[in-house]
Amino acid sequence: MILFSSRARSYVCSALVFSILILPGWAAAELPAYNPKIPTSFDGLMQSYQAPGVGAFDIYVTGPAEAKAAIVMIHEWWGLNPHIKGLADQLGRLGYRAYAVDLYDGKLTDDPDKAAMYMKMNNATHSIVKLKTAIAAAHEKHGKVATIGWCFGGGWSLKASLAQPDIVEATVIYYGALNPDPDQLKKLRGPVLGIFATQDRWISPAHVTAFEKGLKAAGITHTLKSYDADHAFANPSGDKFQLEKAQDAWRITLEFLSDTLSSRQRENGK
Repeated sequence: MILFSSRARSYVCSALVFSILILPGWAAAELPAYNPKIPTSFDGLMQSYQAPGVGAFDIYVTGPAEAKAAIVMIHEWWGLNPHIKGLADQLGRLGYRAYAVDLYDGKLTDDPDKAAMYMKMNNATHSIVKLKTAIAAAHEKHGKVATIGWCFGGGWSLKASLAQPDIVEATVIYYGALNPDPDQLKKLRGPVLGIFATQDRWISPAHVTAFEKGLKAAGITHTLKSYDADHAFANPSGDKFQLEKAQDAWRITLEFLSDTLSSRQRENGK
């Protein structure tokens, strides 16, 4: 069972923007600029969902309920914080329905030691069930679905897409754990966008090279972009944040989502 709540606000403007967004020929110059400000108020609401064998868990949901495409989002190792909710709202204002899944069951921190502990404590089996539940719900209501995640969530974005390959149309990974196995990657239905950093010691250039090799062997259409930056360069709350590179990565992300969630023919011939 899925429990939904509604917010007394109009998404008419967002829906209009979305109707333009999904048409071919959306120019890069028309894409809205990335907003690095971490908000203190939000457009959406936390909603409770039921996952089989797991029980209740929460998703931050935002954007027009009548959207024709949805994006399932996975947070960094800090938890589902205002930064990720703010990005969800930015996508919602473009006309997407954004589902930011809370894999930590409400736990939040800005302390790296606690974040590492939460990540280690995370139940992988429960997480994949939560994500499959979110993707299935998004697909049922909106049709087309993409996944996106950052850091801890970047790895889970790929895992989620691999777990629901018949549903997910596109996968976005921001410096997350990678699976280079072509036998696994060939399950993917749609293209992959990867955003990486050349100074990253966790998801190193060697990991990215191996991943690209696997994608090529699997025949998966992909775009991998590496910046001269460090891990988490797109997070404005961190000391590695680089505004111009984060802005460029967001522009590429929006273009990718517009292309892959539009009415155009699906790539990879699938």
